[in-house]
Amino acid sequence: MPKAASASAKESQGSYAIALGKKRGLLAQPGAATLENIQALQKTGLTLHSKAANTTTKYRQARASARKWLSTTIEAGTAELKGKSKATPSGDNSESSDAEDDSEDEDEGEQEPGNGPDPMAPNIGNDPEDANESFQFTSPEYKKALDDIPNKHSPKVLSLYLTYKIFHQGRKIGTADTARAAFLDAWSMADGDTYRGRWHYNIDSKRWEGNPVESADVEDVMKAIKNKCGQNGGERTHSLAMSKENMARIFSWSDKICPPETYFAEAKTTGERTLRTKHLMYKAFSSTGWTIWTRNFELIKLREGDLTFGLEDPKAFNTPYFELRLLNRKGWQRKISKAQKEADLRSGKYKVCPQPDVPACDAHHWLPLWRKYLQDVVYRRPLTPEDYIFPAIGANGVVQVGEHVSHEDVQKWITEFTTGAGVAQANGNFTTHCFRRGGAQYRFMFAPVGRRWTLRQVRWWGGWAEGEHRDTLIKYLLDELGTYEDDYSGMLLPNRPDFDQTFLGEGSSITAATTGQLTLMHQSLSTEMREITGTLGNLVDVFSKANIRNGMSHFSVNGDPDVFLEPVGVAAFPSSASVWTQHPSYAGHQMHNHSQQTYFGTRAIIPISVPASTRGTFSTQVNLNPHPILAAPVPATAAPQNTPYLVVPDIPVTLPDGTRSHTRDSWRYAVDHWLHGDVAHGLETPLKDWPKKWLTGPNKKFAMKHRSRMLIATEFISRYDSDEDSFLAAYPAAEQGFSKLLDAINAARTARGDRMSRK
Repeated sequence: MPKAASASAKESQGSYAIALGKKRGLLAQPGAATLENIQALQKTGLTLHSKAANTTTKYRQARASARKWLSTTIEAGTAELKGKSKATPSGDNSESSDAEDDSEDEDEGEQEPGNGPDPMAPNIGNDPEDANESFQFTSPEYKKALDDIPNKHSPKVLSLYLTYKIFHQGRKIGTADTARAAFLDAWSMADGDTYRGRWHYNIDSKRWEGNPVESADVEDVMKAIKNKCGQNGGERTHSLAMSKENMARIFSWSDKICPPETYFAEAKTTGERTLRTKHLMYKAFSSTGWTIWTRNFELIKLREGDLTFGLEDPKAFNTPYFELRLLNRKGWQRKISKAQKEADLRSGKYKVCPQPDVPACDAHHWLPLWRKYLQDVVYRRPLTPEDYIFPAIGANGVVQVGEHVSHEDVQKWITEFTTGAGVAQANGNFTTHCFRRGGAQYRFMFAPVGRRWTLRQVRWWGGWAEGEHRDTLIKYLLDELGTYEDDYSGMLLPNRPDFDQTFLGEGSSITAATTGQLTLMHQSLSTEMREITGTLGNLVDVFSKANIRNGMSHFSVNGDPDVFLEPVGVAAFPSSASVWTQHPSYAGHQMHNHSQQTYFGTRAIIPISVPASTRGTFSTQVNLNPHPILAAPVPATAAPQNTPYLVVPDIPVTLPDGTRSHTRDSWRYAVDHWLHGDVAHGLETPLKDWPKKWLTGPNKKFAMKHRSRMLIATEFISRYDSDEDSFLAAYPAAEQGFSKLLDAINAARTARGDRMSRK
């Protein structure tokens, strides 16, 4: 990359990114202990360490979004007012406007210091022009209402922004809470005690003081938002717990859509490879979240450098495990703030060992399997410490190197998988806390007796602070139990559980069966036996006709149980029974589910027992073969592919700090991709060296990206001899971004006759 591009990219990251890059040193300069430097150091320290790094970043983004909305709204309002003034005849109001301007100037000239109205004082008059001004945002003060130093318009503007996000855009209450907290924090830190506490006008100092967030305007809007979003009444939308049974059901459904034995097979189409990637990534993500109890937005940031594989614990009979370091756990800043470093030396480090009793939640199997798939099939290279374990997948199925999967995409997958598996979502939704809540509830309440965890163990594993009140933690764990125990929606069911007398109706499973229940069971079994008898009768007809055509007559006659038939060439007939079993071996991270399936025409032969009424008619031989449900053995190497896994990074590219490169540098990245590639973002081979076959067939989606970068690079190199000044002088649109520059180059090529426009 040219030096100018590098310098520009660094400059675009801003002072905040530079400060984040120097957390340890805090910009300290030996021997420069001037008052000015100390004040700057104090400001930097407060910015970096008053909140957790993730919280600081989230607040900064929320404030930037609000300020962008304000700027756009003011521009739109100004344009609308100009349009109205042009539509009004100038003679109707030109003189009156001048008169008003003159009178205002005269009034200002006659005012004596201290006697006139304070411009910062609240407007208590009923001037319709003032009302119109407040609505149209025409006052210059409105432009600064959301700056770091608030003014008298800040409460009104912030309340309007919250109204816009929730009532107009339909966002959730989390958006409002984040925006409110972001400005509460910024204004509280703006000037000591000046902007803290209730928002009010100080007559003595003749200025507004307190925090605009703590004003009537903002509080009234927040109250309305909470009511709308169901926080103070209405239907609850909290995150449901993803139970062990739900996890098993989802994994079983996933295996039908994307069989595990195909994970490492050669994909014939891009869609087939994308499907495998999504299903295996979901299994690894969900099982890890369920095991470590992470929120989804914490786990998406996991990197290769956070994992250590191939470990054994000699004190636990050399049990294999891998270590996972979770650095983005919400709330751990509170532990550091309370100086609990000695007690929390192991905080954030988890030993993940095999869990054969919960195969669908076994992160020790699924995460290494996904990691191997990531190396062998997706990246086709060893992972580096900076690689995300759960990278983003573009709309065309291409993995975006250097960018983690978004929280929104994870939520879409959760909805897709739970809906596809038919998992009920009563009393809430499966959202960001579903795996965390499900894993915590299982270890605390639903694990086998003797293997449940204490409240202290739960607090540590879940990353809750020591100061977290027991009632809060218990409410998190038992939040849904009250709903279940008070659920009488099944009162009409003949065999309803007894929620009133025992925990979750568990007493119903150990009490003696009543006569009514036995009658229901007998009726149900009789119905099923009649269906089985009819099915077997149909099979007799089918097999009889098939064997007559093939010259075979091995069906048993007269009900002799020792005479078996041996039909050949008949399609497999799987039963519906499916059971989860323990992993036979953890060597090589293999896991199987032996699903009870029936196959005709095999070697190992065992008899099937049938009702007495049908034994004289039909008897057959079957083999119960184990069938892999959860995963197939992982081959030593992935299946060969005709072409390497190709990536063309998006522009603007993602920088190491998570931000995007500036639009004015986009053309430089295009030239760099053409000449040198971009290994950090997955482009290992420069675009100029790509063979034609890499741009055809399943990879034709890269052709447009390849051509656009070629046009910009060749124009810069061949036409302008790699002279940046000449190139930028010829194409000022380069400062406006990639698309604008490409349009300008195409227009220039058309004018030169180098390009024929389509008609």
